Parts: sequence; structure tokens; C-alpha cells
Amino acid sequence: MDRDRILHEIASHIEEERVRGIPVWTDPAWNDAARRFLEGPATPSRPAARPVPAPAPVTASPARVPPAAPRVARPSFGPPPPAAGRMADWEALLAEAARQASTCRKCRLREGCRQVVYASGNGKVPLVFVGEAPGADEDAQGEAFVGRAGQLLTRIIAAIGLDRGDIYICNVIKCRPPENRNPLPDEIQACWPYLEQQLDLLKPRVICALGLFAAQTLLESKAPIGKLRGRIFRYRGIPLLPTYHPAALLRNPGLKATVWEDVQLLRKILDEGLPPAAAPEEVPEAVRAPQGPTTGDLFA
Repeated sequence: MDRDRILHEIASHIEEERVRGIPVWTDPAWNDAARRFLEGPATPSRPAARPVPAPAPVTASPARVPPAAPRVARPSFGPPPPAAGRMADWEALLAEAARQASTCRKCRLREGCRQVVYASGNGKVPLVFVGEAPGADEDAQGEAFVGRAGQLLTRIIAAIGLDRGDIYICNVIKCRPPENRNPLPDEIQACWPYLEQQLDLLKPRVICALGLFAAQTLLESKAPIGKLRGRIFRYRGIPLLPTYHPAALLRNPGLKATVWEDVQLLRKILDEGLPPAAAPEEVPEAVRAPQGPTTGDLFA
């Protein structure tokens, strides 16, 4: 495939993403840079791409021309439910727990990172996202999910009508493992009481486990994320939904449609809860999110 054809393929892909409403899940800076590159003037190092030819006039009978697919309206969400069942001084208790965690030396990880990354968000909405561990950006800034994956998570949260600042976001591990390796069993054991305390104080209506490590840790399971995602389990009676980590979406954009299905269900459980008769492992079909577009159309 020659260079011009490759550029045309990239431009076509970006345009298809835009029409389907997915660009809100694409890194805006990258998207803008790609468009400038494709649409900018030719230079010696970048010859002008061959213009895309205009479509030939349609000469067939109108009856043979397929109708354009209707654009699906963005869903609307009401205000999220308030938190319930928390201690009156839950915010002060969380702040004190964060202070204690900042001086933790229970495992080797603290010696190799800049700082403890306790959480992000104020927890006003009774929904908690739990990831694996801080990365380089989080270690530098001291806040959970602030790198590229965190920026994508912010857009995912906005797509279901919520403000990231009102959501509580944390990780199983509070210190960055060297080279972002998987945490070791003794490191998990040392850090587990902090996550346990966070969830106990916040008493969320629903928990979203982001990625394999968080899901397996919270569920004490060895099942692959593909088998766990999209199903509602229980963590000490609290509904828990595993889905793919935002970093996985950056590597494989095709997973966006799957995560869109999952977060619609997440918002449904947040708003409506689970019926008393719901099974302890999985939400019955009757309370699953309604089947809608599976391409992320509603993120425009």
C-alpha cells in the first residue's frame, strides 16, 4: 500500500469515528494533530496526499440507494442518587486515612516511588472506580488516573452524565510498582486494608473494577476479564461490575463499544439499584441495560 493510500485510510477512519460519535473517546490532541497533518500543505518531507475523489453521480434507481443510517440521540441522565448509610464524619475519616497512607512503609514499593497515590475525587456520588496501581503520571502528580488512561476515564464518566470530580477513583495498590509491573502478593496484602477502609467508609451503591487485576483482586477470582466484564457480582453485598481498563481501550479501540455497554449498565445500577431477588453473582436479564447502539455512537 503506497503512502497516499495509507493517509486516505487514516482520514477515512477518523471520519468514520466522528460520524459514529466515538471521537470523544479519542485523544483530542492526537486527533487534531492527525487532521492538521492530513489537511496541511505539502512539504518536502511530507508530499501532499492525493485528494479523495468526489463520489460519482448516482445513476441507479432511487429505490436501490440504501437509506442513511439514522443518528442516535445522546442519552440523557438525571441527577445521580445521593450517598446513604455513611458515617457523619466520613470525609474527615477518609482524609485521616489518606494521611496515614502517605507515611506507609509496609512494603518495598514505597522506597521506589515518589509518593503514595491514595485516590481522586470527592466521593459525593456513591460510585467507586477501582483500578490496579498508579503509573508514572499518577506517581508524579499524586492523584489517581491522571495520565492518558485517566483522561479517557474522565470522558467515559462524562458520557454517562457524571462529573469526575464527584466520583471516587482509587487503585488496589497505592504506590507505583517499578516499571509498572504487576503488584506482588505481599504488596497486595500490605495495601489491601487501605482499599478495604475506603470502600467501608464510602459505602458505594456500586463499584466498577477497571481491568483484570482489580476485578480478580476484589472478587478473589482467576477468571479472565472477558468472562467477568458486563456481569454484576457482589463485594460484601455491594454490586460490583468489572469492565476493561481504559488503558486497554487505548491499545484496542474496538473495545470501546463493549465498555459503552458496561457503563450504561453501571449507571442503571447506580440509579435504580438491584431488585431484592437478584442473584448474588450476576444481575438477571430483566435489569440489564437496554440493548442500544454497540459502536459508542452516543459519545458525540
